[in-house]
Amino acid sequence: MENTKKYEYITTTLTLEAGETQDSENVQIPDGNIVAMSAIISGNPEARIFNLSVLQNNAEVVRAADVRFSERTSGGTYKDSMRPLNLSGGRTYEARVVATTDSPTEKVVIQVMFMIEN
Repeated sequence: MENTKKYEYITTTLTLEAGETQDSENVQIPDGNIVAMSAIISGNPEARIFNLSVLQNNAEVVRAADVRFSERTSGGTYKDSMRPLNLSGGRTYEARVVATTDSPTEKVVIQVMFMIEN
């Protein structure tokens, strides 16, 4: 039987300028089910922890954990290499990153991708 599942991807970018410790962006997710997410860090994260979480109406629906736990892993299918989720689409979510410490010189950009099954 042919796999008929279709996936859509929505991304958002979070930026921590030098001296900043937090950024968040609202993400409008289309209808469907969010089945996975992943993140990529650009810039020098130094020895800092960047806690990535997802909120809906100020309530945490994906608990904060270091963004590196959401980086794609090798092996398996593309979907299986991402952080699994099970959230309803057709809503607005907030992607939030909070660094445990600031950096006076380093800018860090984190792109978060949500995989939506239609």
